[in-house]
Amino acid sequence: MDLSTGAIHRIPTYLYSDLFLGGRGIAAKIYWDEVPPQVDAFHPDNRLIFATGPVSAATNFLGSRWQVCGKSPIHDRFSYCNLGGSWGASLKLAGYDALVVSGKARRPVYICVDRGEVAIRDASHLMGKGAIACREQMKAELGGAFKVVAIGPAGENQVTFSVLMADGDASGSSGLAAVMGSKGLKAIAVRGKKRPKVARPERLRELRRRVLELTTQMDMDFLLSTVPHLRFVSRDRLKKEVCFGCAGRCIRTSYEDAEGRRGKFTCGSSYLYLLRAHSFYGEPTDVPFKATKLMDDHGLDSYGLEATIMWLARCYKAGVLTEEQTGIPLSKIGSLEFIEALIRKISFREGFGDLLARGVRRVAEALGPEAQALVTDYVSKTNYLPVYGPRMYITTGLLHAMEPRLPIQQLHEVATLALRWVMNQSSSRASPGVDSRVFRAIAKRFWGSELAADFSTYEGKALAAARIQDRQYAKECLILCDFVWPIMYSEATQDRVGDPGLESSICSAVTGRDLDEEGLYRIGERVFNLQRAILAREGHVGRAHDSLEEFEYTVPLRGDIGNPDCIVPGRDGEVFSRKGMVVDRGAFERLKDEYYGIRGWDVATGLQKMATLEELGLEEVGKTLQGEGLLGG
Repeated sequence: MDLSTGAIHRIPTYLYSDLFLGGRGIAAKIYWDEVPPQVDAFHPDNRLIFATGPVSAATNFLGSRWQVCGKSPIHDRFSYCNLGGSWGASLKLAGYDALVVSGKARRPVYICVDRGEVAIRDASHLMGKGAIACREQMKAELGGAFKVVAIGPAGENQVTFSVLMADGDASGSSGLAAVMGSKGLKAIAVRGKKRPKVARPERLRELRRRVLELTTQMDMDFLLSTVPHLRFVSRDRLKKEVCFGCAGRCIRTSYEDAEGRRGKFTCGSSYLYLLRAHSFYGEPTDVPFKATKLMDDHGLDSYGLEATIMWLARCYKAGVLTEEQTGIPLSKIGSLEFIEALIRKISFREGFGDLLARGVRRVAEALGPEAQALVTDYVSKTNYLPVYGPRMYITTGLLHAMEPRLPIQQLHEVATLALRWVMNQSSSRASPGVDSRVFRAIAKRFWGSELAADFSTYEGKALAAARIQDRQYAKECLILCDFVWPIMYSEATQDRVGDPGLESSICSAVTGRDLDEEGLYRIGERVFNLQRAILAREGHVGRAHDSLEEFEYTVPLRGDIGNPDCIVPGRDGEVFSRKGMVVDRGAFERLKDEYYGIRGWDVATGLQKMATLEELGLEEVGKTLQGEGLLGG
């Protein structure tokens, strides 16, 4: 869809799916073909690509996920986000694998996809409304069967860390809501009816039973152990929240306040204000939930907002900022009054909020050295709250360094397993859970060696990172839910090791394409290399840019989410604490040497090689990079 002209074209998916499968893969290929590297995020030639995968709308596979990709205003590079709920499945049920949006509308519009029919309609009456309010109004106008993804005032006003919001309060970050706003696109409403056919239905039924057998229901105790701040919330207010066609094996929850309003309240969205509100009021209140819904409705990212609040608190305490300067009641952080003022000012870019809308690092630079000195290890280079860093897990250093944004799916593969191990250290239950023996067995099967489970050494981490990336990129093509996939640990197997071959089996049953585990990972490797090529053309050029935040090398680790003592498995599975540690700069550079060798890239520069790209079926990509001087020797 070209919003500048109103033209709509339908393109067969098979032109892309052979090499790139779906989801992130197809989105990256379309982006490579159609978005010039020199245009900025708000240029009409940028694309917003809403993509599903082969598994979308297939029930009970924990795969009701969808992607949005495009050039991000955070750094004017390709980026992506991953959402759940039901919107992606509805797009699939409407007969489409992806929507590609280009151009810029002359007046505000929304897109309506109704059982295959596509139209661009006037959205003037929806402008200024919150994302949730817009969704509710559109359902009232079009019918409750429609699923809606929309932006709030933050996206309309092109706030750097604005988010898209869809049914089930599914949110998508990377600032792509600001791109949606720059195109004059307020929302996309989708209604589907026809479930896609699968190639091998009987085999799929067998695999569905296997998945349900291997996956463990994550109960409230597990939720509270992984999101410990929820201990300040009454359990009877929390309820499992299930995405389309899902078996509910995750920690996704909703909360109901005293007025009967219910909405998603888990992970980052619950973390945002819960502890601060509890400290301010001295007792549990509905304020944290109200804060989350204000954030969702205005369309702001919780990680970006969290980093902003942390910086403002430090600036106020140090006397760098005052309430008079900002127009924000900084003395009342934790109150409803504070969060309402902050969210409103940022979303509508009012007064000091216009500065805050650019992200913490840019605001601090504008204010000078005193403000900059207060930006430490709680703010990433993309102005977000960094989590699961290499001071804690080592392996994640390579994952952070290669990506344009927080690679949360990749980080979870390491951190979620480690948190299960931490839980086991303090557990008195009869079953062993993830003990050190199980951890090492899982590491050998999924990450390539038992050394990958020893976080006292840099050995084994390069191979582990490459395997994680290939698997996660394949997962982002299918697309499968990050809360459960890959199934690394299972109480249903004798050795408690899960099955990494399930994803390829499911892909084969759905598509009819024979793929084994390594064949699926090869697709993931191809897509990862394509994204690497895109980023190289946009300024992330090899070794020099495969870097960590400076604080990773200089600021000792103080704690980690859900693991304040920073304990991890060490040599032979012994308990090892990384508290007080930093990344060894020399060791990390040597780790990159090993990693580049595994990838088949040039070790000296970190640039891709033509031979490697040819092996992956990316010869034309290699020729483009060669012509621009972006290939290694």
